[in-house]
Amino acid sequence: MSTPTAARSPGRSRRASVPRRRAVPDFDAISAAAPVVVLLVVGTLRKGAFFKPDVVVLACLCLALAFVSPVVLRWVGAHPLPSLAGAGAVLWWVADAVAGGHPIESWRMPATWVCAAAGYGVVRALPSGARRAVALAVTVFGCATSALGLVFVAARSTMWTWPDERSLRFQGPLTYPSAVALFLLLALLASAVACPTNSRTASLTRALILLGVVATDSRGAIAAFGVLLLFRRVRQVLVPAIVIAVVAAPLVLFGQRGGVRPVCIAAAVLVIVGLSALPERLRRKGIWFVTAPALGIAAWLLATQHHAVSGLDASWTERGHILRGAVSLFVSHPVFGAGPDPWIPTKTLTGAAGVDAFAHNEYLELLVSVGVVGTVGLAVAAFVVVRALWGRRGFVAAPALVAVGVAGLFDFVWHFPALGLMAGVVAACGCDVLIRPDDAGRIRDRPASSSLVSMR
Repeated sequence: MSTPTAARSPGRSRRASVPRRRAVPDFDAISAAAPVVVLLVVGTLRKGAFFKPDVVVLACLCLALAFVSPVVLRWVGAHPLPSLAGAGAVLWWVADAVAGGHPIESWRMPATWVCAAAGYGVVRALPSGARRAVALAVTVFGCATSALGLVFVAARSTMWTWPDERSLRFQGPLTYPSAVALFLLLALLASAVACPTNSRTASLTRALILLGVVATDSRGAIAAFGVLLLFRRVRQVLVPAIVIAVVAAPLVLFGQRGGVRPVCIAAAVLVIVGLSALPERLRRKGIWFVTAPALGIAAWLLATQHHAVSGLDASWTERGHILRGAVSLFVSHPVFGAGPDPWIPTKTLTGAAGVDAFAHNEYLELLVSVGVVGTVGLAVAAFVVVRALWGRRGFVAAPALVAVGVAGLFDFVWHFPALGLMAGVVAACGCDVLIRPDDAGRIRDRPASSSLVSMR
């Protein structure tokens, strides 16, 4: 006697009989994303293109990559006012530098603007698959940079570290802690586009990037990170990783105090690996009870880190001398400034006269360099460009712009062309296409590789 079986619905049997398709890499997206990713990686590893000839070379390469995109060319032709405003701002600065006999290093800031605009245009002109491929590549690069930085700090290496009396701060390939901290924050934003979920791998990646930020001990990074949390969608994506990183942060900070303690830094990495491996429900509820004490300890360590490392009073006194010197230089040249990136008169901690290359505040740097007239002109040009690109901007463009703006209050992070490229690329990753299909002719969402070479 045969055993009766339950009847199956036709739809259910058809679904069961269809084999699952294996995930196949989108090579069109990868090939389209590769040029801008390679430029970003090379520019970052070349010390952020901070020194000559990279200052000019990276900007020229970014422009060349942008102008082979038909979408970018069509947008420029359809928006002459913002295009002329951006070009005029760059030419004004460069002409002022040439006329005043300033070196090529004074072109760093306009080179950063060019790289940011070109990177934004290139990535936003790509199809959605290629933009996500760029975001994933940037995330992986940022995570790898952070992981290597923690290894170098734990190993007491002189590579990618900043010796600060009794401590080693992570400064990365950009050779400055505040610059690499902003770089990692932008990579954190890119991870929100590459993987908007809170999977274990995503949480581990973001927590590792955040540990790299902590290892820089950068004031500007702390302020910029706090501003990022004001954006609701970014906060929703990053909160699980933030909780994990907060628990491990005291170990990193204590491991850098009073001499490097490799065991503490290794323990911090093990903590984020272990917490990321926990089930989501346990991660969500089980570690909150240790988050508040860990946050308090981390805040105390951050508040006293400079005092334990280089002296809190001395650090602020040195910056105060530089800011007062920049203000006095601006008062002497209020209308048109003292020329791009002039030497700032200051005093050493012993009271001796000295100079500094930067004001360590980019807004004050603009006033000192080009005066009130130039700063107002640059602000108007920036407003015109941003307003033209504001539509369909996605959810990471505004946080990226605000983070860069806040970080500029504390250090000369606008002088790294590779950071400008990074900011433009990340801001464009979550955006829609640069031109709508009905704007200035029909544009099909063609395969990603063809978007750089042809268009109907």
